[in-house]
Amino acid sequence: MNFAQQFEILGRKQLVIQEGIDLLRQVQAELRRSKVSAEGWSMAAILANAALIPLNCVVNAFELKAANTAYQALVRQLYGQFGKSGSRLDGHAKTALSALKQAIIEELKRKAMTDFIPGVNILVGLAEDSMALWRAVQLVTSGNREMQALVQSLDKKIDAATRELIQLGIKRAEIHRRMHAISRTA
Repeated sequence: MNFAQQFEILGRKQLVIQEGIDLLRQVQAELRRSKVSAEGWSMAAILANAALIPLNCVVNAFELKAANTAYQALVRQLYGQFGKSGSRLDGHAKTALSALKQAIIEELKRKAMTDFIPGVNILVGLAEDSMALWRAVQLVTSGNREMQALVQSLDKKIDAATRELIQLGIKRAEIHRRMHAISRTA
């Protein structure tokens, strides 16, 4: 293979690598924007879980009366599914806390100590909400680590491609120098 062909092949490789680097940088910029957005939503999720704790302490202290309007019924339904203590838990923790709450309430009713039931509701609800908050924090932390790992991986790929581009440039420059030397002596 002659120097002109090698020079041309290396030039095409450089072009492909440069286009790849440009695409990787676009992905990197989008990932950074997504990371900032995810951090904002993560904070919102944590704050929402934290804000529900005092609200649920109040709600758990009192039995809510029947809803009077369709709007109240909708709000109560949504709250019951997404905001009520224990609604954001699943698995063994939810089952254990629910069983504990039921056992304590039954025992209090049996002993005619129903005045303590709101306290039980508050304490069990606080435990459920605290566990939900802890899970939200763990999920956010895990997501942030994953996003950071992606950013670092992308940075490494861009650095490696840039180094390869530089090496091809050096080889191409050397071939160009040899071609120039041959053309002067010919």
